[in-house]
Amino acid sequence: MFLTVEQRILVTLLEREPLQNNEIARRVGITQEHCCRVIRFLAEEGLVASEFHAPRRVNRLSPAGRKIAGHIQEIKNMSANLIRK
Repeated sequence: MFLTVEQRILVTLLEREPLQNNEIARRVGITQEHCCRVIRFLAEEGLVASEFHAPRRVNRLSPAGRKIAGHIQEIKNMSANLIRK
C-alpha cells in the first residue's frame, strides 16, 4: 500500500514512540531535514507533540494523531490482507 510520508511517520510513531527525528527519518527512509519539516507540519496540525528531553528532542503522537494513525494502520492491514488473497 502506498502511504504518504506524513502517514508513514504517524504509523511509525504509533508502532514505537517516543522517537527522535533521526530515528523516524531512518525508519521512514527520508532525510533528517525532510523529517524535521514534516514533523513541524504535523505538530502545527496538532497530530504530533515534540518535546525536549535533554539532550534531545523526541516526538509523540497527540490523541488526535493516535486516532488518525490507528485508522491508517487498519487500512494498511486490510490492504495487505486483500493482496494476500
